[in-house]
Amino acid sequence: MSLAEAQDMARKNGFDFYFDWETPRTEEGYYRIEGSIAFCIKRGLAFADYADMLWMETPSPDLANAKEFAQGIHSVKPHVFLSYNLSPSFNWDGHKMTEDDIENFIPNLASMGYCWQFITLAGFHMDALISEVFTRNYHKHGMLAFVQYIQRKEKQEGVDQLTHQKWSGANLKDREVDLASNNKSSTLANTQHGGSTEVQFAVSPANKHH
Repeated sequence: MSLAEAQDMARKNGFDFYFDWETPRTEEGYYRIEGSIAFCIKRGLAFADYADMLWMETPSPDLANAKEFAQGIHSVKPHVFLSYNLSPSFNWDGHKMTEDDIENFIPNLASMGYCWQFITLAGFHMDALISEVFTRNYHKHGMLAFVQYIQRKEKQEGVDQLTHQKWSGANLKDREVDLASNNKSSTLANTQHGGSTEVQFAVSPANKHH
């Protein structure tokens, strides 16, 4: 029963008691609750009419938990969108999942209605990995490390940032300057074939590394 109902019942039985919901709050102001999937479902349903999407944070990648939450929400609000954090904080290899389990994790979630699935720190981990690999090998092999682990890989994988100057608009700006100066700017005269130094990536196949 609710607090008001409990107090009413107590008065009918000849006694009264006092309780303040605010007193047990934590120092940060949070109410003390026992977290569970049932709690998340109840809270999600309370927000369902006001939120574009519902998200339950989970301590591990568990399809059973995800399914329980999805069914609890959709049994009442069948058209609500769900989201899921594919967290790098999970030790994915430590949860007794097969390669197929991991590969199919996203489509399995999608079949339950999780339409926005995101990896919160994928970019952070990618940057950290290549930074570690590159700097370690740069210490040993100098400029060869950059060419071997980055530039050649960019060529092999067709990474557009291989020619990074165009990403800053350098080529476009050069053309604007040339046009405004009647093709008399120093840019064309100071590079091998005209334009930025990235024209070197358009050289003949004979000069390419294999």
